[in-house]
Amino acid sequence: MVDSLLECSNLNIKFGQNHVIKNLNMHLLAGEILSILGPSGCGKTTLLRIIAGLENPCHGNIYLKNHEIFGPNINLQPSNRNIGMIFQDYALFPHLTVEKNILFGISNLEKRMQDENLERVQQLTRLEGLKDRYPHELSGGQQQRVAIARTLATNPTILLMDEPFSNLDASLRLSVKIEMEQILKSSNTATIFVTHDREEAFSISDRVAIMVDGAIQQVGPPDQIYFWPNSKESALMSGSCDFIKGSVSGKSVNTSIGPLPMRIPETFSDGDQVDVAIRQTDLSMEPTPTGKNIVVRKDFRGDETIFWVKTSHEEIIQCKHKIHTTLFPGLKVNLSPVQYTKFNVFKVPNC
Repeated sequence: MVDSLLECSNLNIKFGQNHVIKNLNMHLLAGEILSILGPSGCGKTTLLRIIAGLENPCHGNIYLKNHEIFGPNINLQPSNRNIGMIFQDYALFPHLTVEKNILFGISNLEKRMQDENLERVQQLTRLEGLKDRYPHELSGGQQQRVAIARTLATNPTILLMDEPFSNLDASLRLSVKIEMEQILKSSNTATIFVTHDREEAFSISDRVAIMVDGAIQQVGPPDQIYFWPNSKESALMSGSCDFIKGSVSGKSVNTSIGPLPMRIPETFSDGDQVDVAIRQTDLSMEPTPTGKNIVVRKDFRGDETIFWVKTSHEEIIQCKHKIHTTLFPGLKVNLSPVQYTKFNVFKVPNC
């Protein structure tokens, strides 16, 4: 196994009676972009602050380059960890120019080293020509690049980013995401960023860690997380899905819409009661007067249309169409799996 650049082992932290981080384990590889994907309040930002040294766990260990930086007998100060953190609001100094913002963190270096680092990060983040501007004279994307440049100028071992795109207009996010990925890959800086937006996480990450209630549920490449979720929580965080009840029979699961092929049948036994995850693109709809399911809502979104379908068991399933369709609420339909689709199922507790 490749040695980890960062290793977090059995981290725990409480604020009063609130157990925010629970027995959390994770690692980061050199040059890797790892996203922590989870709902608001699950402990994502607290985890970043723990790694940076801004919060102290009540239990656990943190290793950086195989050296312990936090544990029962050690707690390296933030200034000695060489870990850079970019906050959600970028925290630029409004009274300083772009150049002086970038130089702020390396003011202790000799002038030649300052100039070399300034030129390096300006080229890397494409900020040439903006060095005399103030933060209020920059766009949101430019401000973010300044924040990245200021942090990279210190040559951090790891870069931490807290909701890096939340302050940007939707129209800017795609271009800024692409720019940020290029900057991080070009600098070969190992990065952890937290987000509650799966598209952000999937689009630029080498690996994604699903975080729920202070613990990591699953870690893996984005496509693995999407197609092979190990829990209902991971399935929900990795993409829109609904759940319907089913009973295992061989390699299929019997449901209100008929038998559905399972993705991992060998882990279940006949008769097991399960929840079946249905993605919006998993089923096709066929209008028929004898259909057992009924369209109850239609949501036109321009390049796609989402239909809410109620099954004979009163379960609601969403189906997506990317072409124009005349289907409408009140229509009876049959539902069938799209060709080659297999379904993730999760055993119902206490069954």
